Amino acid sequence: MRRPATRLSRAARQATGTAASLSLVVVLAGGCAHTGTPSAEAAYGTRIETNTPQGLRAKQTVDMLNSDWPIGPDNVATLAAPKQVNDVAFVMDRMWWDRPFTVTGIDVGAGSADLHLLTSYGVGQDVELRTNDEGMVDRFEVTLRKPEIKQWSDVDAVIKRSGARYSYQVSKVAGTTCTPVAGSNVDDALPLASIFKLYVLLGLADAVNAGTVHWDDPLTITKEAKAVGSAGFDTLPPGSQVTVKSAAQQMISASDNMATDLLMMRLGPRAMAAALVHAGHHDPASLTPFPTTHELFSVGWGEPDLREQWKAASPQGRAALLAQTDGRHYVPDPNRTHTPASPYGVEWYGTAGDICRVHAALQAAAVGPATPVRDILAATPGIELDKAKWTYIGAKGGNLPGDIGFSWYARDATGQAWVVSFQLTWPKFRSLTAATWLLSIASQAFALVQPA
Repeated sequence: MRRPATRLSRAARQATGTAASLSLVVVLAGGCAHTGTPSAEAAYGTRIETNTPQGLRAKQTVDMLNSDWPIGPDNVATLAAPKQVNDVAFVMDRMWWDRPFTVTGIDVGAGSADLHLLTSYGVGQDVELRTNDEGMVDRFEVTLRKPEIKQWSDVDAVIKRSGARYSYQVSKVAGTTCTPVAGSNVDDALPLASIFKLYVLLGLADAVNAGTVHWDDPLTITKEAKAVGSAGFDTLPPGSQVTVKSAAQQMISASDNMATDLLMMRLGPRAMAAALVHAGHHDPASLTPFPTTHELFSVGWGEPDLREQWKAASPQGRAALLAQTDGRHYVPDPNRTHTPASPYGVEWYGTAGDICRVHAALQAAAVGPATPVRDILAATPGIELDKAKWTYIGAKGGNLPGDIGFSWYARDATGQAWVVSFQLTWPKFRSLTAATWLLSIASQAFALVQPA
């Protein structure tokens, strides 16, 4: 018998590389056998009959997902066949953060059950589970139910149902001028998450063109720099060196936080302030001084808890708090790892227009010595589009607890440039499902774009 599959959709794997960008140190309380007291069954929606093994396991799945007890291998061992425990635990743990789930339907077959669920923010997921001869789950596959986007008003209708505060914009670009053709809430300054790294790349492009920084200049990894997480250089010990170019590539493609901070330290605060002005940010003073990931993480998720101080502080007070974190090792507080900091104003902020202008400024700056910037942006497009229609796609996304964003600079087959961006923020943590769902909306939005 072939090994049953427990896998993520292709879109979810793609979202992992694009959106899970600002890595925090996650401490999960896994491995607890007690599944807790589930919510009242009436709150689940459709009733699940438990007179068959597959029905029983479907009900157990929903009970576990809706429990306040975290999901780990120990409690999943009561649900799944031994060889599938770790895989099922991984998938269910990620789903668990989107509780409570509502059951909108269930289809029971011979040894199988298909659960139709809605997350707490209205995103549809289907869970296909199969039971073996012992009545244990030996197949557990989760797929997203993609919303249908047929016109621009559908974008608003679908996102509004999620309860997110949001902004999106589609713009034609000519040189560094953005002309919106569709969008909502475009003047709202919302969290950028890792999209802020576009400003770091622009500051770098300007420095490379000025000859003050070179692509092959070395950057030295430090213990403190590694504390904020590194997707691309995680195996390199302190004292190791990477080039400016490799750091820039990892900052954009893998949203590497350590690489970002190393580049920001190399460029200096004045370069970052200049990049905000160069890009036409609507309020450069609001991001001056421009926080490194170490500084912002220390305020938002580190010990001691500085969130309330930040929220109440004047611009000068906030600058003092950032300076205070520079002399302190970043130690994440496990009690706040999954709690959003943007309700306290702890984020990098920008409007849809800001995002469009920084993308346009980057493309304009990608000349002479800074030409590699185009390839750096295009290495990980993060979205699957028709290559016959879209000849170039540069991308940067971002994800912090409660905050998700995507942005693309793309050229169509006629040579017309476009910038498409989405920013969503919730007062609660959302799992990677939200990013996958938003990508499905974005890909359909691209289909609505008409050639020039």
